Amino acid sequence: MNRPLRALIVEDVERDAVLVARELARGGFDVSFERVDTPEMMSAALAKQPWDIIISDYSMPSFSGPAALALVKERKLDLPFIIVSGTVGEETAVESIRAGAHDFMAKGKFARLIPAVERELRDAVLRAERTKMQEQLLISDRMASVGTLAAGVAHEINNPLAVLMANLTFAAEDIAELRQDVRSKENGVAGEEATNDRLATRLREIEEPLRDAREAADRIRLIVRDLKIFSRGDEEKRGAVDIRRVLESSLRMAWNEIRHRAQLVKDYGNVPPVEGNEGRLGQVFLNLIVNAAQAMPEGRADQSEIRITTKQDDVGRVVVEVRDTGSGIPESVLSKIFDPFFTTKPIGVGTGLGLAICHRIVTAIGGQIVVESQVGKGTVIRTILPVALEDASEVTPPPVALVSGRRGRILVVDDEPMLGIAVRRMLSGEHEVLAVTSAQDAIGRLSQGERFDVILCDLMMPEVTGMDLHAELLRIAPEQAEKVVFMTGGAFTSRAREFLDQVRNPRVEKPFDVGNLRALVHSLLR
Repeated sequence: MNRPLRALIVEDVERDAVLVARELARGGFDVSFERVDTPEMMSAALAKQPWDIIISDYSMPSFSGPAALALVKERKLDLPFIIVSGTVGEETAVESIRAGAHDFMAKGKFARLIPAVERELRDAVLRAERTKMQEQLLISDRMASVGTLAAGVAHEINNPLAVLMANLTFAAEDIAELRQDVRSKENGVAGEEATNDRLATRLREIEEPLRDAREAADRIRLIVRDLKIFSRGDEEKRGAVDIRRVLESSLRMAWNEIRHRAQLVKDYGNVPPVEGNEGRLGQVFLNLIVNAAQAMPEGRADQSEIRITTKQDDVGRVVVEVRDTGSGIPESVLSKIFDPFFTTKPIGVGTGLGLAICHRIVTAIGGQIVVESQVGKGTVIRTILPVALEDASEVTPPPVALVSGRRGRILVVDDEPMLGIAVRRMLSGEHEVLAVTSAQDAIGRLSQGERFDVILCDLMMPEVTGMDLHAELLRIAPEQAEKVVFMTGGAFTSRAREFLDQVRNPRVEKPFDVGNLRALVHSLLR
């Protein structure tokens, strides 16, 4: 069977163009060709359809081979370009090759035409494959850059977030104790009793939003953890997850996006726990819900709807539907929505990574994401998840019990001053706590003979890191090196990851849970 070949022939003589086409046919090509002999005709032909090869005369009354080659280069088209002419010599041929033509031969001497065409077609395929590979490498490099950026951002966010969580917990506990003291106080004065009751009521009102703020901060912690996981590509621990709890949390976080755009309808069926990771699934549904909200205009919430449905399919898998009545997705781009960096949102609104991350998370646990959409009617995204092998209640970690221990001397080393203050507040009621903002300060104190029962040290700090501090302690006070607990907001350098793999010291992920940190300190002092 002859190979199809679309040839654009730049020639002012019809008979010469037919001769070229005939020779190509003799060489085993099924030729479809068009003859052009002016810049306007060639421009129109290049815009009309793709071509496999261009064969051009060198000199014509109103056009030329070099001018035709220039048009091809102007449009950045990588097409084999062969000049066939009977009027020019070797010097002109060399100049044409230097200008970008792929071959040059005399008219009427077509012995080299077919081999030249076959060679140039093969080379064109190889060039196209190399270009595609380079584009994929650019995407890979871009993904690596995004991963590096994500790790750095996670580390920067975690310091102020750790401060927020520690101080919120401290305030909530103090207010709870104060309310209890006020309620239990008996002074026998009616006016004071009324005042105490009002104060107790007010403190109760303050305590509740503080708990909500703590929960919100904890959800941010999980999202930051997912950001770090995405940047590293590490596997995350899986277990049974209560999907309703994940959805409720995601909806709370997305509420500011939803409330101005749509009515929210929850249609939760009775479904079993799913297999996965609560934080990562929360990130999936947060992305899907925010996308659904952003598909609808602001200010028309009464005319739009987001419906969240949970159910089981015919084979028992859990299906979560996020349905919106938004603008919909055109069929032409529907197959691309899970590609990295593809987005239909305006510049500055979307990165094109959200759905790609969702797809990666869901498929990694053996699930599926299916999309249906109609332009002008809306979109439904179904996330299909495997049922957990064990019940969620069996894998939920119990609250950490505070183990009684002796009073200790604690050193906190962190370049974020507020974090040191927050940890000192958290532990100072039970221990003597000193907070410093540089590893140099800590080394100075320890080299002068100060000793501590526990050293809570940030891993990544400017100038002298926690790793450097540990190395110096091994030299000047090896017993103190064993007392170090590393606080890390993300080991985002290869050196930090290798270091944590090598040392046996305990470590605490920022933002840390207050109860777990207290329990860890108590256990180390016991």
